[in-house]
Amino acid sequence: MKRDFDEFRARKAAIVVVVPHSAKKTEEYWASEGLPYIGVPDEDGKLANLYGQEWKLLKLGRMPALFVINRDGSLAFAQYGQSMSDIPRNRSILKILEGLK
Repeated sequence: MKRDFDEFRARKAAIVVVVPHSAKKTEEYWASEGLPYIGVPDEDGKLANLYGQEWKLLKLGRMPALFVINRDGSLAFAQYGQSMSDIPRNRSILKILEGLK
């Protein structure tokens, strides 16, 4: 997402990444990587549980989940990954954004 950040911004999208780490670790990682989007720490998994994100010990942790939420708060797209690499390509998400009003 970092590579295509300008394309997401051109579509007036805000990117928020919820991570299973402490606030300090999240802040340090965002600073070291120069990430231009928002990182939200969720060390205790409350947000993950709220959105039904799965935790699979044998697959090394929280499975990826991606949501596109309309400005009115409605859910436009959801994908729950089955493995750590099961993440939609940016192009797919950009197409979804183009279809929103």
